[in-house]
Amino acid sequence: MGPSFTRSKFSIPLVLVAISLLVFNNFSIENPEKELLESLHGFAPWFFVCSLGCYLVLSGSPIYWKVQFPQLISGWIIILVSFYLYFEFNELPGNFLVGAIFTSLGAILSLFLFILLVRFVENRIPLEDSAPELTEEEMDFVTKIISINIGVDEK
Repeated sequence: MGPSFTRSKFSIPLVLVAISLLVFNNFSIENPEKELLESLHGFAPWFFVCSLGCYLVLSGSPIYWKVQFPQLISGWIIILVSFYLYFEFNELPGNFLVGAIFTSLGAILSLFLFILLVRFVENRIPLEDSAPELTEEEMDFVTKIISINIGVDEK
């Protein structure tokens, strides 16, 4: 989306109206649009529920060792409900288990290779020497700047 969407007050309501028109459409539609609408009806319930659950899990996750348990627990419950909705609204193919196994193996292999790549790159970067300690003049200067910024008069 361009800069007009960040300046416009109507961007969020416009997006919500467009999504609601797609999801809650009651008009009779012919093929191929009918197939698109059916796939949207199968996609929308679990996707929006899962998005809400992911938002709650991320906002309730530990930040500086502070966990917000109500958001975290309710987010995981909502994600589990989205799995139920996914299996309820979508027909699974006959070879679903084979596809799921190979997809999982591919995701695990990708994650493993990513971790190896990050480790390789970080090990190639040489360590820097530690910085020397501040002199008295530098300590006084830093203390003065910090006390001015936090509003404490130096006496």
